Amino acid sequence: MKILYLTTGCFDKGGISRYNRYQIQALRALAGEENVFVYSLLGPGRDDFEEEFRITKYFGGPTLAAKIRFTASIYSWGLIHRPEIIVSAHVNLSGAAHALSRLIRARTILNVYGLEVWSGLRRDASWGLRSVDHVISDCHNTAGYLEEQGIRPKNSVSIVWDCVDLERFSPRRPALSTLAKYGIPNPAEGINILTLGRISRDAAYKGYERLLNGFRTIAERQPQARLIFAGSGNMIEELRAKACAAGLGDRVFFTGSIHEDDLADVYRSAHVFSLISDSGHGRGEGIPLTPLEANACGVPILVSNQDGSQEAVAENVNGFVLDPMDADKFAETLLLLTTDTALRERMGQGGRLRAEKEFGFDSFVEKHRRILSRWFPNRFLSTFSDEYAVPS
Repeated sequence: MKILYLTTGCFDKGGISRYNRYQIQALRALAGEENVFVYSLLGPGRDDFEEEFRITKYFGGPTLAAKIRFTASIYSWGLIHRPEIIVSAHVNLSGAAHALSRLIRARTILNVYGLEVWSGLRRDASWGLRSVDHVISDCHNTAGYLEEQGIRPKNSVSIVWDCVDLERFSPRRPALSTLAKYGIPNPAEGINILTLGRISRDAAYKGYERLLNGFRTIAERQPQARLIFAGSGNMIEELRAKACAAGLGDRVFFTGSIHEDDLADVYRSAHVFSLISDSGHGRGEGIPLTPLEANACGVPILVSNQDGSQEAVAENVNGFVLDPMDADKFAETLLLLTTDTALRERMGQGGRLRAEKEFGFDSFVEKHRRILSRWFPNRFLSTFSDEYAVPS
């Protein structure tokens, strides 16, 4: 059983790349590492994952020359080695993946996440999305969109939520040395509100300015609150200037890029995690990984009701689902969580329990096993090697 896995990139720290890495590990667990061949258009870069991640080949894209080499290589390899399954980890690769599958009679699977499918598709990507054998969506929201728009027939989309390394992301006291490294204030001396991600203008829909405005609204009534923007991007100086103009320069912190080894402690530094996204053309989330990781660390979360983010929350159990356009409700909820210690603790515990129940790697692997078993019954075990119990 050979599986050809095609990804635009699995080295950067974005949500899609993280999903791809977990998925590659799940497929290796099911089929054996020697049978999963990973081709990535993009190679590793300066601010990418620090640890090595083994793949078959990368091409350094997204230049036209790299795309041509990528396409030529996967067709050459596919025609020689005849994989039985081709996984396209992005819709923009689905046309090439499905065309190859028709030549070699392989099954095709496509991952979809969110904004990429409702923000305008190239003709080849649209054909691939409609034609592949099966689609995996990381949330019900995106799957529902595909079915409601008649892009995919019912029962041709499986929901496989993202997963979290539950051993690595767990509730405990953060190392103060790690927090000092990034200028994060001691959580024992105040209330920390955290957001984490790519803080850039093309990701502004994730609600960075919304969060700053909400913090400004509650700052006087909750003098212990501090706001932390974790991550790098070209929106930081703009946010910093607005915080200073509001007289909050000493209460708003910017960490810069976070080393992967320090990520869990950054989540643990928070009392509340916020990612209130809005949806539209070029905007919106599938189910984002950062709130799930925060929950696994025992931190209550605030997410949006406009996209797949809402699936991260069981209402009043581990956080709140909010309308990103309702600034008053957002500020009210921020104030509630920063002042009610018992509520925070209950929701933090609820978040950890939900992460263990819904977002563990074992469950992620099992969902993939069931999908592959539709075509290849009795060829995949219901358990997997301990080697893959914690994704690397």
